[in-house]
Amino acid sequence: MKRIEFVEELENRILPFWLNLIDRENGGFYGVVDYNLKLHPEAHKGGVLGARNLWTFSASYQYKQNPAYLEAAHIAFDFLKNKLWDHVHGGIYWLVDYKGEPVLPSKHVYAQSFALYGLSEYYKVTQDETVLELAKNVFSLIEEKCYSPEFGGYLEEFHADWTKKENFLLNEGADAYFTTNSHLHIIEAYTNLYQIWPDESLLDRINNLLDIFSTKIFNMEGQYCYVAFDQNWSNTKDTFSYGHDIETSWLLTEALEVTKLDRPDIVKINELMALQVSRDGLAEDGSIMDCKENGLVHSNRVWWGQAEAVIGFHNAYELTKVPNYLTYSENVWKYIKDHFHDTRDGGEWYSRIDAEGQIISSLRDEKYQTPENIVDSWKCPYHNARMCLEMMRRLED
Repeated sequence: MKRIEFVEELENRILPFWLNLIDRENGGFYGVVDYNLKLHPEAHKGGVLGARNLWTFSASYQYKQNPAYLEAAHIAFDFLKNKLWDHVHGGIYWLVDYKGEPVLPSKHVYAQSFALYGLSEYYKVTQDETVLELAKNVFSLIEEKCYSPEFGGYLEEFHADWTKKENFLLNEGADAYFTTNSHLHIIEAYTNLYQIWPDESLLDRINNLLDIFSTKIFNMEGQYCYVAFDQNWSNTKDTFSYGHDIETSWLLTEALEVTKLDRPDIVKINELMALQVSRDGLAEDGSIMDCKENGLVHSNRVWWGQAEAVIGFHNAYELTKVPNYLTYSENVWKYIKDHFHDTRDGGEWYSRIDAEGQIISSLRDEKYQTPENIVDSWKCPYHNARMCLEMMRRLED
């Protein structure tokens, strides 16, 4: 792999696509582009997508001071601050309409984490103290409203006024009290905040999250992370998510690098996760498969999992110096170029590919059919843009 490949991917494919989705009439970015590349200008806009757009263009502007990236970051921030933010109860909404009016005003710790992630990155660009204060406000909300000292973890889903409600937005099952996914993105956001606000109370919470991963989330026997838990941290779902585990392995490495915390237990966990994903989750074509559920491998290839695997396997090489990991990283990148690149005029990346390498336009089950959009509340520029930025940094020498 060469650094220039990721420069070109970011500058020529990913960012131009998303710059074209700025909604200059109603603010923020358009919420849906369907599989046929048709823009839906009156589609709802997700809070997670809005926060990820803020992170993406803030991070990209730091790499290259393109005024278009800075403008996009400003637009994303304005929409988050003025439309996604609940000015009565605090925090960002899960979903608003195309004009920014609340549609699903639920508060989810996952969305708050991405708001914090984006705000922290935006502060690096602007050095605006009001942005830092808003980021610290989100941190305080997460700790005050979401953390449960009784059960030792972060509660997930709430009504607009922060009263607790049943989890359903992350689709990990009604009995899921805690999820690995949310805890991963809390520590990701806290790590980014620590870079601009190295506060001791924040460091303590990061260390506590590392304890949660070490003692509750990671399954040492199976060498993977459980996915969902009840209030007593008993596993509620027999699933091993290859994409989340390889992502976790490098994000927890980053947490240690930023905070300088001495956690050999976490280093070992990161190495074991990467090893287990390489053994169980890699397909013969070099891609990473979706997950193993109830003992059965789901062989679909999901766009974000491929992006995280490129970084995660390269990070595993940096941790272990085992050359096979470089090969794994290179093979996933080749698969992305061969299969996930949307070569249609105006395309970016497809969302999902089946085991035979065919593009999936919708997911079907017994009850409903879910379109695999090119843009929606989940399909965003955060994973693949970050892949480029991370690999550019790691291949710089």
